[in-house]
Amino acid sequence: MIARIALFVTAAFAFAATSLAGHLGPVLGACLLVAAGIALALAASGTLTAVSAAGGAVGAFASGVLLPVSPVVAGAALVALGYAERSLRVRTTSARALHVALALGTGALAGMVAGHYAAADLSLRAVAVVISAVLVALPQLVEADDPLAYALDGLAEEVGEEPAKAMRAGAELRRTVDESMLDREATRHARATWQSLLRLSQARARLERVGVKRRVRRAAVVQRLDERLAEHVTALERMYLAADEASAAEASLNDRALRSVESSGATLETMADALVDEVEV
Repeated sequence: MIARIALFVTAAFAFAATSLAGHLGPVLGACLLVAAGIALALAASGTLTAVSAAGGAVGAFASGVLLPVSPVVAGAALVALGYAERSLRVRTTSARALHVALALGTGALAGMVAGHYAAADLSLRAVAVVISAVLVALPQLVEADDPLAYALDGLAEEVGEEPAKAMRAGAELRRTVDESMLDREATRHARATWQSLLRLSQARARLERVGVKRRVRRAAVVQRLDERLAEHVTALERMYLAADEASAAEASLNDRALRSVESSGATLETMADALVDEVEV
């Protein structure tokens, strides 16, 4: 919910900034557009990464250049480049094409609406900005891969079979877990462990790139990293399995609704029998 609100707010800010930038001068206006574009891209991606920030900055630059020519094209560039990092995480080609098309289409519509009412009264401009912000959220309907799972899968392509197996297992686990089953403390520990797993995977991939296996003195480091990767995934699997079992056990013990409906059913049956007996008499 917080991520959706952030996307709505940043999208509204981005399209409001396009109409305000012209009144602030070239330097302040450009800074405002870039800040709005980066904020929109980070909210659309849901991750604080250099790729998403760069996409937002490029989108803001393209939007600023194209805005005097065509607000429609400017809006399409702003939104499509803001969603660039998320588009990379869409797993199938057809879904990725749909995601890009939605980003371009909704960006163009949002730019058209915002541009059409750019010179209108403040109330109309506010309504136009809200409509544009709602349109920008539509690409979220296309499911994208979890950022951490996507990163683990990418790193698994760079390493050998044993560490790659652990990384892919971690990625699949990440896609299927439901963190809402964990309490606050367990959630905090889980997030720290996921980040540790990502750092270990990045370190293992770096060693693979430089060919550290050829250096006998550091072979123990590679072995220790491989062991730690497997241990992290095993620990996470164990914790989420325990949470699943606890949740299922709790659900099986909570029979209040069942007892209530059984009691209501028995009462209704008694009433029905009494009414039938009265009718027969």
